[in-house]
Amino acid sequence: MMQTVVFTIVSNNYLQYARTLMRSLAAVHPGCRRFVCVADKISAEDPTASAAFQTVAAHNLPIPNFHDMAFRYDVMELNTAVKPFMFRWLLEDQGFDRAIYLDPDIFVYRPLTEVGALLDAGASGVLTPHIMRPLEDGGKPDDHDILQSGIYNLGFAAMTRQPEALAFLAWWGRRLQFQCYSDVRNNLFTDQRWCDFAPSFMPNLALLRHPGYNVAYWNLAHRKIEAGLDGAMTVNGEPLVFFHFSGLRFEEPRLGWADLGNAQTLFSNYRQAVMDNGWSESRKCPYAYDEVDGIRLSGPIRGLYRKRYPQHAPKESCLDSAFIVRMCNQRVDIPAARGRVVVTELMKHVHGSRPDLQAAFNLETREGVLAFARWFETIPCREYGLDPRFTRQGLIGSLHVEPLPDAARDPIPNEGRSLL
Repeated sequence: MMQTVVFTIVSNNYLQYARTLMRSLAAVHPGCRRFVCVADKISAEDPTASAAFQTVAAHNLPIPNFHDMAFRYDVMELNTAVKPFMFRWLLEDQGFDRAIYLDPDIFVYRPLTEVGALLDAGASGVLTPHIMRPLEDGGKPDDHDILQSGIYNLGFAAMTRQPEALAFLAWWGRRLQFQCYSDVRNNLFTDQRWCDFAPSFMPNLALLRHPGYNVAYWNLAHRKIEAGLDGAMTVNGEPLVFFHFSGLRFEEPRLGWADLGNAQTLFSNYRQAVMDNGWSESRKCPYAYDEVDGIRLSGPIRGLYRKRYPQHAPKESCLDSAFIVRMCNQRVDIPAARGRVVVTELMKHVHGSRPDLQAAFNLETREGVLAFARWFETIPCREYGLDPRFTRQGLIGSLHVEPLPDAARDPIPNEGRSLL
């Protein structure tokens, strides 16, 4: 008999969602093994874990240079980047035949029978499309939004130990190690856009079109939820298998509360279940990888790190506070600033990433440089939570920083390949 495991991935502030998901799974799949991968530092044993699920820390998975990923990605990006590695650990290291991933903000109402049937028939994996009909009613999201975020919703995925699935997971992991950014403008949305390749790379991949799977705000316009005579919910006449309460919001952007109809009951019951599973305590949990030695890894610091090291980790043995100060306070030679103020790599990165700053402060002029330095001394501390060591001219000037010789060069597209 095939061994199946179901897992999710959370940081500590999402444990209440993982508990809710796992208890819903235990009710409909009592004999199925269940895991919660925690992309955070596990400070204490979850007393609910032994009954409903097993816990594994993401840093204990066989991920090459996990510390770099935790430094490179914010909390959402890291949680999604871990996914193919957790799949491989369960299938290859733990010996399960099939692994199913579910986002923590999902509630399962019925057994995943249709997934099992597809895998029994020989599918190497199963995905669900975001939508199965065009979204052309003027609401949001629309077809273009779906295209930007990815054709398949990776809140659900099933993979097997078949060679083509393992090969895909290995490739997916290589991509997510350095390219799991939430950067829709540059055609990346964490792990999802990469899975647009899945039907091409996996000949035996199955696409599950059952309307009762992965019901969520983006497809609710096409899925009519009704209560049957026995009180069980149906979707377009089929049983509701699981609802995806995406975004942790109980009043979704596409449809107002009044438009939810019978789905109001689902949202109300789910909200209460999450609260009963520790909402008030878990949501306040700090994220362990949000700071290093007391320095907050704000967006500009992570962004500068990604820019300097787009496809490899630095040679530094430890990504500690000394490295962060050294990276951020590297001097930039700007003629208009010579003898007046110090412009650092972090200052230049923030300026280059914001059109409003570029319009307000022309760094080719003395006045623009001085005004930008004054702005940087005050606003980024509040706006980004930057340490004063990166913003105050007096502190920057007093620190001697050695150059970083191993910063990566931007990759050359198609280097080594023949171009038409």
